[in-house]
Amino acid sequence: MYSLRTGLGILLLAAFVSFGACTRSSESATQRHDDANSPAGKVGQAAHTVAVHTEKAAKVAGQKLAKAAHQAHEGWKEAARQDKNKSK
Repeated sequence: MYSLRTGLGILLLAAFVSFGACTRSSESATQRHDDANSPAGKVGQAAHTVAVHTEKAAKVAGQKLAKAAHQAHEGWKEAARQDKNKSK
């Protein structure tokens, strides 16, 4: 029967071999360059550019929305103060 140490060693070795197999690319640099310059590659690059610009626009919109929410909250508090002063 295997000991705990042997079993752990086999498991660790299998994990390293599996990780190495998953991260190794079979494509050459030339093949990746050719794929990037294909029509599908150009579409992918354009989609990436659109995604980056969309992310930036969403960040700006989020900041504007947060500012508007803060202003609305301040207006709410001011109206509550005015109502409180009127009731005195």
